[in-house]
Amino acid sequence: MDNLLTLRAFRYVVESNSFTRAGEMLEISPGNVSKLVSQLEQHLGARLLQRSTRKMSLTEAGRIYYALCIRVLDELDHAERAVQQLVEVPRGTLRVSVPISFGILWLSGRLPAFLRQYPEIRLDIVANDHYVDLVDGGFDLALRITRRLQDSSLVAKLLGEIPHVVVASPAYLKTAGKPSVPTDLARHNCLVYTLSQMPGEWGFGEGKSAVTVPVQGNYHCNNSVMLRAALLEGVGITQTPLPVVEDLLKSRQLVTCLDDFKPPPHRFYAMLPQQRSVSPKVHAVIDFFAGQVGNASS
Repeated sequence: MDNLLTLRAFRYVVESNSFTRAGEMLEISPGNVSKLVSQLEQHLGARLLQRSTRKMSLTEAGRIYYALCIRVLDELDHAERAVQQLVEVPRGTLRVSVPISFGILWLSGRLPAFLRQYPEIRLDIVANDHYVDLVDGGFDLALRITRRLQDSSLVAKLLGEIPHVVVASPAYLKTAGKPSVPTDLARHNCLVYTLSQMPGEWGFGEGKSAVTVPVQGNYHCNNSVMLRAALLEGVGITQTPLPVVEDLLKSRQLVTCLDDFKPPPHRFYAMLPQQRSVSPKVHAVIDFFAGQVGNASS
């Protein structure tokens, strides 16, 4: 008698209340499931299931045996997972699509630590601000920062939140004045990131307190690094992800504005193709980036 298969057959019959469904889970016929349960009862010398044409129930012996059975099977499953985690070392090529500015200014400084932690992974990073076809491009995942996900057949795993800030240089604010409320932006030269979901509007607050104001200026660009250079030259004011300007805020080359009207954070996602299981290398990179976002926001 295959003890493990027999135990699983008994458990699945009890939990699904069906020999047919238990057979589907074990990928064997209902008749074979019934034979396994009968063999178990013969081996124990006790009836475990009370069966009729309408229903099925556990006998007293069945209740005792079922409680011990699930404990044994759960421990075995736990042991299998623990061993698999030891032997399934993350390895192989990991092809990842990342936003350009975020990749340059935030990811690039953190990736060496990832490579040291997982020396058997070969990273293939493709920086691109446009959405890519993960399957056609051979990508394992894409990292995306957005306020609202587009409808997609991809699997989205939330890694954390990325704060947004309104910033300008001290020189610009000395000339143009510092905005006190979002509507003051109407008289400012707003540098617009054209790949945002609402390029001509900046949002502030969330829920019932959320407001959106129209913005305009003489410089529109699809690259945050280029907007960052314009900020340093005092060209205008912009709303941008904190990682794009965090170093410049620390050095006081830029300062934040409208601190009482914080823009809503964007969410940081790992986008995966539809698939039944996630490989160890993809698990590794997802956990790593989630930890990095958590450390940055703590």
